Amino acid sequence: MPNRLLPMFTKLTAPLYCLWLIAAPQIASAQPEDWVTTPSAYEFSMTLTYTISIDGLVGANSTNAAAIFGADGTCRGWGTADFMGTSGFYTGLILVYSNSASEPGLEVRIWDATLDSLPQCLDEVDFVANGIQGSLADPVVFYAVYDPLVGCTDANACNYLSTAISDNGSCIYPGCNDEAACNYVVSSPCYDSNTCVFPDLYFDCNGDCLNDFDGDGICDELEIGGCLDDRACNYNPSATDDDCSCSFPFYPLDCDGNCYIDTDGDGVCEADEVLGCDDPVSCNFEPNATDNNGTCAYCCYSYYDGSDGFSIEVERYAGLGTEVPGLEGLTTFRVYLTCSDSADRVTAVLGSGGSSTFIGASSNFHQAPNGGLLITDIDSTLFADDLSVTLDSWLTIGLDHPTPGDGEEPISATSGLWSTLFELGEDVFIGGNSNDGWSVSSSSNNGIAGSDLKVLIGQFTSSSPIEGSLNVTVIPSGSSTPIQVNPLFIAPPCGCTDETACNYDPDSNYDDGTCQYPAIGVDCAGNCSSDSDGDGVCDEDEIQGCTDFLADNFSPLATDDFGCQFLGCTYLDAENYDAGANDDDGSCAFSLMNPCPTDLNGDGITAAGDILEMLAFYGQPCQ
Repeated sequence: MPNRLLPMFTKLTAPLYCLWLIAAPQIASAQPEDWVTTPSAYEFSMTLTYTISIDGLVGANSTNAAAIFGADGTCRGWGTADFMGTSGFYTGLILVYSNSASEPGLEVRIWDATLDSLPQCLDEVDFVANGIQGSLADPVVFYAVYDPLVGCTDANACNYLSTAISDNGSCIYPGCNDEAACNYVVSSPCYDSNTCVFPDLYFDCNGDCLNDFDGDGICDELEIGGCLDDRACNYNPSATDDDCSCSFPFYPLDCDGNCYIDTDGDGVCEADEVLGCDDPVSCNFEPNATDNNGTCAYCCYSYYDGSDGFSIEVERYAGLGTEVPGLEGLTTFRVYLTCSDSADRVTAVLGSGGSSTFIGASSNFHQAPNGGLLITDIDSTLFADDLSVTLDSWLTIGLDHPTPGDGEEPISATSGLWSTLFELGEDVFIGGNSNDGWSVSSSSNNGIAGSDLKVLIGQFTSSSPIEGSLNVTVIPSGSSTPIQVNPLFIAPPCGCTDETACNYDPDSNYDDGTCQYPAIGVDCAGNCSSDSDGDGVCDEDEIQGCTDFLADNFSPLATDDFGCQFLGCTYLDAENYDAGANDDDGSCAFSLMNPCPTDLNGDGITAAGDILEMLAFYGQPCQ
């Protein structure tokens, strides 16, 4: 069979090999007699390092020998395999001779020293002058068998015997000759690189990292930098080394930028919500508001044409639409000129320079009989005690009570048609060229704006909103020169939006809390909602009782006649029978013809005969 071993000599074993070659014995006991070589008879030689396998047992005996014969039957060299080589097998060395530089097919013969016999060997050697075949680490294996039908039957084994049909357990398998492999063997009867097992990349053959700077069992080349904190937004479960890159959410947002808590789902976190009115069309719109807290107000006045820091403001002071009690069905408004400096001063409201003053409503103004054109015209006692006077419609410059204080003075007004009409409940209208109006002197403290930066101009009580424009004389702070400002105010589209209310206004967009409802049992006109008997008294107000003043139980509060009682004798046979009586009062008096009515037979006594006579008529109808 062909030799599967690589015929080569390593540099490491060459010096040892040379020493062994010099010292190796050439004669062993009892080799065949024809195993004799005459080296001087040959021109060329080569070195052969070998081991012997007999019936699959490789290099197991230190006395076995091998010889090389030419085709002419001459022994070209022989030797005993008596040196334990680095391969782990008993190894021998033969100097093979030839007169040809190349002579293939030289015969190999094996001598089994144990049995002193020559087993069959089919191996051959190809002679090459000065050649070196085999080495101590990798010797050529010569295979000999006694029975060609017994041996290694595995074709993958180094000592596979193709003629064997019975395996004797002698198979020797190829080793790995790659020093980088984990299963590298220094010597083997044959090698197969496919058997080499290499460590995983970055690991040694024990499974340990070649480089592991931090000693965490993960090779440096396989480390994955990242965030190891599972609370972080960029937590990386695949990371092996913390690279200090962890980033955390900032409350109240989570890692995705979403709110932890957002109960109304508006995208604004609960902690960042700003309560207020978020409706841009409202009077009190707050641009920063994110949560509508129900405070939006829509019934505020619109103000225009303010100038030099001056404008106007209308306040719902009392009555409908406010929390302050007022006159029934009416709202009391107060009009202010707003200023930009606490030292700004108002001196007059006029019609002058072509600019008129107008304050009006769709309904008449309330004018109390004891009221006045100006606040200072009103009796202070009545003003304090009489709500009708307190909520009278009047004009002023700064004062909200009839009695001026220190540094203040009464308001003065020009007389004319405008004031007369106003006192009659009409609108205030002062023509732009009339120079009429109301005022105080520039030295008075009435018109100073003060800390609230506004000056009261007038009070107006009406069942409908007011509107108007003013021509106001003001002296700005730090100046002695008066200027005219002409602010304009327009009522909001507000009113009663409840169709069931008496003052429902279909033109109102917003409800201002002024809705008025009829009293229970009547409609808005004061008529009964239900009056089944048509007596003008609502059913809900009816009082049952006797309405006949002659009756004994007459009730002056009764509106529905029920159960009049007339007391008297109601028995017809009574001497005092009363035909008008309907309730017997026990006063009946009777007159008897027989002083002894129980003496039926007239014998002067009441006895059994009287009873028998009565029984004779028992059960018969009276005549």
